[in-house]
Amino acid sequence: MEVSRDSTSNKAIRRLLPFFTAHRKLLWLIWLAALLAACLDVLYPYLLNTMTDAVLAEQNERFKQLIVWASGAMAIDVALRYVNRLVSIRYQTYTIRDLRNRVTAHLQQLPISYLETLHSGDLVSRLNSDLDKLGGLSQRIHDLVQQPVIFLLGFTYLYDLSWKLLLATCILIPVSAILHDKVVRPMQAHSRKEMEHLARANAVTQDAIRGIYIIKAFNLQKLLTRKYQRIAEDVRKEGLAIDRRAAIEVAVFLMLRYIPQLVAPLYGGYLAFTGEITPGALMACTYLIWMVFLPVETALGWIRQLREVTPAAERVLEILDHPMEDGHHNNLKPVSGAPPISFNSVGFSYQNDSTVLHDFNLDVEGGSVVALVGPSGCGKSTVLKLLCGFYRPQKGTIKLNGSDILQTDIRGVRRFVSLVSQETYLFPTSISENIGYGRFNAGQEDIITAAKAANAHDFIEALPEGYETHAGEWGSRLSGGERQRIALARAILKDAPVLLLDEPTSALDAHAEEIVQEALDRFMQGRTVLIVAHRLSTIRNADEIVVLHDGHLHEHGTHEQLMQSDSMYKRLYLKQTALEEGDGQAVSRT
Repeated sequence: MEVSRDSTSNKAIRRLLPFFTAHRKLLWLIWLAALLAACLDVLYPYLLNTMTDAVLAEQNERFKQLIVWASGAMAIDVALRYVNRLVSIRYQTYTIRDLRNRVTAHLQQLPISYLETLHSGDLVSRLNSDLDKLGGLSQRIHDLVQQPVIFLLGFTYLYDLSWKLLLATCILIPVSAILHDKVVRPMQAHSRKEMEHLARANAVTQDAIRGIYIIKAFNLQKLLTRKYQRIAEDVRKEGLAIDRRAAIEVAVFLMLRYIPQLVAPLYGGYLAFTGEITPGALMACTYLIWMVFLPVETALGWIRQLREVTPAAERVLEILDHPMEDGHHNNLKPVSGAPPISFNSVGFSYQNDSTVLHDFNLDVEGGSVVALVGPSGCGKSTVLKLLCGFYRPQKGTIKLNGSDILQTDIRGVRRFVSLVSQETYLFPTSISENIGYGRFNAGQEDIITAAKAANAHDFIEALPEGYETHAGEWGSRLSGGERQRIALARAILKDAPVLLLDEPTSALDAHAEEIVQEALDRFMQGRTVLIVAHRLSTIRNADEIVVLHDGHLHEHGTHEQLMQSDSMYKRLYLKQTALEEGDGQAVSRT
């Protein structure tokens, strides 16, 4: 089981290697500086050896020459380490930037059905803390060259000076390596759990910020606080488990480091006393012991860091491995005017839920207005989401202008579709930029024209900074009607031949609804329109009204046709009309 897990872990790191080798010039510069610094490290014990023997032999001129060489070597070493540090930081920054850009770009192309299984707080955690852990790994990339070279040169030089002393001091390396592996092996599991708990903590924090009105209105502060504290306690437990292992690891490192430092002067002193090595060689051996054992310690530290980083790599790869929403490259047939739409025997369910649409059939003529009505949960909004390609039906076909959108580049399909829903999202930027997202090459005059068509220009001009006014996060600085008109202006600017309206006025008051509805009526002219209606009075003039019930097309016809029969639409319409009249009378009495 452990072997299989290690194999998977190594595979995760290997798959990310292309990102770590992308900036080859920086990487080679780092490794060149590391190689030269490693050679200089081995030069120091040699100078120490010769300088000590020169002093004992009273070779003053020789000693002075060695002092000059040592000073020059130190100056070069300082310059190399400066270059190495500077280039390493740049390399780390570029590498993590590339990886973060790749993950973000891939994330944008993933199907909504997959993204809905992940909390946005978890995604933020993967893009930030998980990638930062990988960044820590890239920061030590110079060790891959520097430490092996130091070990090999130091080992060779120490062997040349005294193979007996080398053997006596290195006997603990295998024992330390085995102990270290047993200590750090569980760190990987603890690290993964810690990351998952941190992601949950981020999710709770994000929910607390976004739902602040509900939290305060229902006095949920203590509940959210306790929930966060429980998760924080889980994070603490996993962090302590990692810290305990790290503390034991330090003990292993100290054994690896100090026992040889004790053996070297004792046994080395005996060898010097018997004349097998010179005093200078003894001094050099004491220095070389560090050069043999510090690379081993660094390698063991790499193993520990790899075990901690591997869960982060796996969590990032979970996103990169998920297939993007569209793998087709067939182009949509050329669209001129308002295209027709058809749903043929479409069946759909959300994941493992019950079926939402059953053999749904609907033909929408180009340029017509079709309204979808019915009780909540009957599949009205699902029809629009399927046409946008947000989800794929389990059976049937959906055609736009005669092209099966399931076999067509979905991004090409979306170019011909504008969506306005009741859940209006505005980006935390200026109003002008929010409208401009409808068409990227639009100028300010185009944006203003679209705003006027959406009945939004006057209220925008009245704002302190006009079109440059910041909308706030989720459009929090604007009212619901204002947000809806900006969303409509964005759709108008896109000027797509197909318009999808998902209850765009259901959350508005009567005055705001009237303003938005007036703009919608103008914009619908000459387009193929599918509208999910909440207030049935707003769709009386639709070319066709389609009534859904339990995922089936229950009935359809014009308003007049449906009102002349004992239809579900008639019952819904009369019930809603009676409720609205009752509300109106109640208001007038007050």
